[in-house]
Amino acid sequence: MKFSDLSKGKKALSGIIISITLVIVLGITNIVPYFAVIPDMVKVGIDYISLDRNPDFPDKNELAEALLKAEEKNSHPFILADTADFEKVREEYKTKKFTEYTEKLTDFVLSNADALLDRNIYPPMDYVLDEEDSILPISREVINRMIILGYAWQITGDEKYAERAKAELEKVCSYDDWCTSHFLATAEMAFAVSIGYDWFYDYLDDDFRKLLAEKTWSYAVNSALDDNHWFTWSKNNWNSICYSGIGVACMTFLGYDRERAAEFLSMCYENMPIAFENFTPDGVYAEGPGYSQSGMNAIVNFVATSKNFFDTDYGLSDISGFKELGKFPVYITTPTGVFNFGDNKARMCFSPSLHWYADEYESPLLSCYQMWDMPDEFTPDTSDNTERNGRGKDDALSLLWYNRNYTPESADFSDEAKELFLESDAGQDMVLMRSEYLSENATFAGIKGGYNFINHGDLDIGTFVFDSMGVRWAEELGPGSYDAPGYFLNTPAGGRWKNYSKRAEGQNTLVINPNMTLEDQYVLAESKFIHFEPREDGGFCTLDMTDAYRMNGALKVNRNFELYNNYSSLRITDEIDCLVKSDIYWFMHTKAEINISEDGKTAILAIGDKKMKATSHSDGTFSVMKTERLKGEWEYDEEYSDIHKLTVKLENVRKAEIMITLEPIV
Repeated sequence: MKFSDLSKGKKALSGIIISITLVIVLGITNIVPYFAVIPDMVKVGIDYISLDRNPDFPDKNELAEALLKAEEKNSHPFILADTADFEKVREEYKTKKFTEYTEKLTDFVLSNADALLDRNIYPPMDYVLDEEDSILPISREVINRMIILGYAWQITGDEKYAERAKAELEKVCSYDDWCTSHFLATAEMAFAVSIGYDWFYDYLDDDFRKLLAEKTWSYAVNSALDDNHWFTWSKNNWNSICYSGIGVACMTFLGYDRERAAEFLSMCYENMPIAFENFTPDGVYAEGPGYSQSGMNAIVNFVATSKNFFDTDYGLSDISGFKELGKFPVYITTPTGVFNFGDNKARMCFSPSLHWYADEYESPLLSCYQMWDMPDEFTPDTSDNTERNGRGKDDALSLLWYNRNYTPESADFSDEAKELFLESDAGQDMVLMRSEYLSENATFAGIKGGYNFINHGDLDIGTFVFDSMGVRWAEELGPGSYDAPGYFLNTPAGGRWKNYSKRAEGQNTLVINPNMTLEDQYVLAESKFIHFEPREDGGFCTLDMTDAYRMNGALKVNRNFELYNNYSSLRITDEIDCLVKSDIYWFMHTKAEINISEDGKTAILAIGDKKMKATSHSDGTFSVMKTERLKGEWEYDEEYSDIHKLTVKLENVRKAEIMITLEPIV
């Protein structure tokens, strides 16, 4: 996972400077719209310093008393799972009363743990900096190993797993530091060592426990309190991961310095909600489905541990959007993957946290979705990194959190809404519609509006995906090259917009007068759904896209999006009114082969033996364009040889209606 080193506040300031420069140096044409950028950039800065903290957070005195009670109780384990959770899986292992799902997960985790015993393949992790001068991959690998080995020791009682974990802990305690210059790595390592201390507590002697406490405080907690780290007020995943990792360490090693542990934990409960803006109020995660995993997992890790340790999370799970966040990976999932807007890949987003959410909020849909993620037989990875196997840690947590009463055979999803309008305080609004859940042959249509100026976001207001008959007909291109110059500079005239997949022309949306501006949608545009209507055979919504094209001469741009005919067909109707005669492009990216009729009004899309009929009912005819920039080429543009671009182009018009239907050919 890649994180930008730029804060949003710095982007706001740089954006103002860029905007003024555009006016002075480049803005001979269209000066007034570029001046309009400046107040929007100021708004960005004001928004960023407006931080939503938890008003009911406990102060350090209250937490010091709570820590004293917890210290007297001295109950282990409590991180992520408690004694009852482990007793459940221990009994299952002892009696061999598995389901197919739990048996496969157990076999994978224990095979992974056995492989870790071979130090020739998996030696304890050396301190090696990656290309970002960080030990983050090492920290995350140590987390994996502590959970895999800890699970194996807890359910089998075999000390060989505990001894191997102790060797790993000895190694990381021999480091000179835990890389506080990249504090994400520090927090993750503190979390790893905390798990090792807690899950192997009965195996470790007092001297070794003291060593773990001393190193964690020296290498992580003291820096979190004494140094000026930007995660403390960040609105992105750094907030969740760093507060979670160090906060859990403060619970674990509270006896080392109870007052300072209480001080940092008070900060956790007060400031973690700053990042909750990413998913309040409806659970839609602003940075998209892939990034939701790391943020959601870190928050669940902290909340689950806090509830085990203090018997409360001090109101964190009561904040708007927290409960709904657990359903976002399921809602965003399509029959072929996910609605992968922004820098997200199309793969499904499985996470053991979904089992935690399912049990916490009695939602079998989440567990049944997570159960799709069934492991194959474990094979050792000679790269010495179990994280690349992708699942040992997750399978162990799934076994601990999974409510065995939730099975696909007994689950009933009839009460789950098929049509959803999801709003985000961060501005990532969308409408999602489907024929059914957890079916590879379902129909799914999703469209997004919201705010373009979002971390990992695209110029993609109005973009959509469409899955039918087990294939995807309208594609999202996902991430470009993270190494591209200025890829994470998403201010007006920023380098991000030199990448095809980040521009509007790389989405399934409109482009209006592309020669008029540097970007083909306004970078700071905010577009809202003005109508949403669930229907018996589908759903309908209207997105006001005008703000996205106000720099391009548009007076009004509305997109109507309708799933109809018993959830089988899709209709997209764009109503456009421009100030001057304009060139308008309608784009849809697809992997289908396209055969256009002589009159250009219909196109037959084919993927394998599946076919879809596209029809243009009003202005414009179909053509096929190359999946490349309309103007200019850039060094880091990707090649999309397997993607075709179904296009409608209108020239020299002021008003237009583009109505396209997609209907399966059965």
